[in-house]
Amino acid sequence: MEKVILDAVTREGKVESRKVRKEGKIPAVVYGKETKSTPIEIKIRDIEKTIKHLSEGTLLITLKLSGKGMKEEKIVVIQEVQRDPKTEEIIHADFKQISEKDKSLFKVPVFSKGIAAGVKLGGELAFITRNIQVRCLPKDLPQKYEIDVSALMFGDDILVGGLPKLDGVEVMTDPKKVMFTIVTHKVEEEVKPEDAAAAATTAEGAQPELIKKEGKPGEEGAEAETAEKGAAPAKGAAPAKEEKKEGKKEGKKK
Repeated sequence: MEKVILDAVTREGKVESRKVRKEGKIPAVVYGKETKSTPIEIKIRDIEKTIKHLSEGTLLITLKLSGKGMKEEKIVVIQEVQRDPKTEEIIHADFKQISEKDKSLFKVPVFSKGIAAGVKLGGELAFITRNIQVRCLPKDLPQKYEIDVSALMFGDDILVGGLPKLDGVEVMTDPKKVMFTIVTHKVEEEVKPEDAAAAATTAEGAQPELIKKEGKPGEEGAEAETAEKGAAPAKGAAPAKEEKKEGKKEGKKK
């Protein structure tokens, strides 16, 4: 585990943060089981340089404290860093003192290596868990966990329980928690508004299919023959009666 040395000066009383930053420093605080909360000042360039090391993994820092004739060293970890929401500049930091003789809880970052087989086929590597909590002595603290994901296919995942066992390190994170998995994005066909309207119009204008009633044999042919002659069978008798009446009248006249 790489150790970084960081110089700090204890602060007396309340000092405006703006004034401290104008001097090229930031206000900070260090605390722990063996250390009461102590306000300190750190040079901005030193804290920024230290923060860059965090991108490579967990970092143990040797904090050299000075002030009022005192000189003291403490092993610490960065607990929290506050940044200006507009400028992204570091404006405050918290350091937690670690006992070298006692086991403590640490957060260890997880990194992937290799290209997953599922990614080569169009999938996407989902990074679910980025930090693992472990319990160990500072001397046994791993800087990071690097996981080979090259064998991952669709539906596969890597669980915390699959992490390599390290001497003196107890993994506290749930072993069933997923660290990496391969996901796919199913794109459903979007129905355009005009297509939906056309479908609705077609459905409303559609007529039910006519179901023909089965008749007796010959009825269908008779109806067809009647239709061809253009006369309705029910009205065929009326004209014949009219002809008979006309014939009688002509006979009387003679």
